[in-house]
Amino acid sequence: MIRTPFRVALTLLLLTGATASSAQLPNLGGLLGGGLPNIASVGAGNAAGVLSYCVKNKLVNATSASSVLGKLTGKPGVKESSGFKLGQNGTLQSDENSFSLGSLKAKAKTKACDLVLNHATSLL
Repeated sequence: MIRTPFRVALTLLLLTGATASSAQLPNLGGLLGGGLPNIASVGAGNAAGVLSYCVKNKLVNATSASSVLGKLTGKPGVKESSGFKLGQNGTLQSDENSFSLGSLKAKAKTKACDLVLNHATSLL
């Protein structure tokens, strides 16, 4: 189940026109009592899995995401990780908690995918 603070944070991101930066999530998480997952703590396996989900569901620029996805999945152990498998099902897992992108509305899913893509790029 998706935590309500995450939905609120995504709504805030969408309403403010915030850019897709992983640095914004910890800041919003702090404002919302720490309930929001910290994208910066998502591992390479889960980020790759979520990107796979996002590409499959056309929630992110396929060209950019596929390039990053190919590089991440080429790293040892990424495709075999439990985080990768969770991510392929749309579950984002951080050190603190996890949540499913599945029940978010389309714009919020797209924004979440953009944030994951930005973070995944930093893992290369």
